[in-house]
Amino acid sequence: MAAEKHNEAYARRYGRWTEALRRRPWAPPLLGAVNRGIVWVFYGAYGVLLLGACVTSPWKLIALAGVPAAGFALVSRFRARLNAPRPYECCNVVPLIARDGAGASFPSRHAFSAAAIATSWFAASAPVAVALLAATGVLAGCRVLGGVHFPRDVAAGVVLGMVVGAVAAAGSLLLP
Repeated sequence: MAAEKHNEAYARRYGRWTEALRRRPWAPPLLGAVNRGIVWVFYGAYGVLLLGACVTSPWKLIALAGVPAAGFALVSRFRARLNAPRPYECCNVVPLIARDGAGASFPSRHAFSAAAIATSWFAASAPVAVALLAATGVLAGCRVLGGVHFPRDVAAGVVLGMVVGAVAAAGSLLLP
């Protein structure tokens, strides 16, 4: 009973959050495009970071690639075991971002990966890291407005990603 009330309340909140987007036919496709585009920004940013590490000090790859990879594996395993439902599964919401599949919502791997990459960039460039952290916020917002994650999913992903990214950045600074 309490879960049903919580789900209904979330559905109402989500409806208010997305009402303006749903009234504009161009807005949901734009939200999806921003979501996909930011993911590609992070692919590129991570590639540049790793390439830079290869050029300056290949040992830094141990921290900059290994730590985030281990974190991603642990987050993936945890969320598969927990198998938390997504908003469109339990709250009767129609997502604005199409997604196949169910469960494995908590924590968000998109938010985790973005935050880990952004925070890892502190090892090379604080301004780039800060810009990527802002992009992480945009991506997290897209995932929530898109209806594929709850706010808690992206918040947990960002926090965990920042911890992993900080360990990677610190580790890379300790390596020759």
